[in-house]
Amino acid sequence: MKIQTNNRSEGFTLIEMVGVLAIIAILSALLVPRIFSAINESRINGAVVSLNSVKSAAMSYYGKYGKFGGYGGADLTTTNADWDLILMQEELLDKPFETKLSNLSSTNAHQIQLVAGLPAATAATASNSAYNLDNNSTSPNPANDASGKWVVQAYIQGVNIDDAIELNNRIDGDLDFVQKGTATANTLGRVKYSAPAADNTVDVLVYLAHK
Repeated sequence: MKIQTNNRSEGFTLIEMVGVLAIIAILSALLVPRIFSAINESRINGAVVSLNSVKSAAMSYYGKYGKFGGYGGADLTTTNADWDLILMQEELLDKPFETKLSNLSSTNAHQIQLVAGLPAATAATASNSAYNLDNNSTSPNPANDASGKWVVQAYIQGVNIDDAIELNNRIDGDLDFVQKGTATANTLGRVKYSAPAADNTVDVLVYLAHK
């Protein structure tokens, strides 16, 4: 009696392996960009949430004392670069301000600053506390809409220019929409940033409140 044997060895054939690798390559091409996009979206969303938390805490502080100042409503005479710590002492903020936008490890990379306000005629720059909140580009100097004794602002160092643009567009919207790939400083709206450095990073200022 003749017994038939199956000479095919177990495992994938070369054609099957090529097919599997092709499928993996196609799935990677489709999924990897979406994964990176989702990660970036999460970073921007997290920054917006953190900024809104500080803004809400600042408004609560003002509602409590009728002004911006130090712990217990104490008057301040100089800039406070760690004002989020005051908000924590007041139990208005759970943790220090931080985002995943900065590529720096320095503790100064994220600051909530309480800085002296500037006169209404002061032009907004990428580093001062004047803000052209309504995007009024009247020449020669757009009006400073944040004139007052104090301005509460977030300062984030070492932010990729594309992330700065995305944050700007998310917060300022159509009022100051910037196209991706724009490599110049922006001084309009609530989000301001410097011209990109050699490593394509900028320093970002975000207006939160003033009085």
